[in-house]
Amino acid sequence: MLETVSQELLAYQMDRLESYRELNQAVKSGGVIFAGDSLIEFFPIKKFLGRDLPIHNRGIAGIDSKWLLTHLDQQICDLEPSKVFILIGTNDIGLGATNSEIQEMIAEIVAEIKRKSSETQIYLLSILPVSDATQYQKTVKVRNNETIDQLNSALQALSGIEFIDLSSSLKNANNALDLQLTKDGLHLNLEGYEKVAKVLLPYL
Repeated sequence: MLETVSQELLAYQMDRLESYRELNQAVKSGGVIFAGDSLIEFFPIKKFLGRDLPIHNRGIAGIDSKWLLTHLDQQICDLEPSKVFILIGTNDIGLGATNSEIQEMIAEIVAEIKRKSSETQIYLLSILPVSDATQYQKTVKVRNNETIDQLNSALQALSGIEFIDLSSSLKNANNALDLQLTKDGLHLNLEGYEKVAKVLLPYL
């Protein structure tokens, strides 16, 4: 079953965007930005990556790569970051986009960041695996790990980025998201985010 974007979710997204627009005015250039969907928004970055670093979370739940491209200034470019870590694409799959469509959209995001903020180093995070457990099917919906793995392989080949594999540290023996690391088969719990943080720390 495909996902849809409700009016309530859209209103929430616009509120978050406006909040970020206001917060951006007080942010110095040269910091580190995390941008993406709910997997970024719900990431307790300060807790796991350090409270003293100039790290700013610009995740918004429910967005896809088209949204991020459209609102790239508010979420990334206006901040002129030294580094940006992007995790986007799982909602594209949920909304029915093909892997080639997602790859093309993310390539456009990379190109636009390079055009608007040429000094920014771009780190593309692998799309995370999902659980194959039946109790989480209502959350996971059409997403599956074969599609995600194929998309990650394609994204890894994009030029102008450094690709960071988060998936391997989150999978169980069945190539699916470890049930100990998720709260609903799609989103991570604190244990999952702790594993993600361990992978990311050397890149900061």
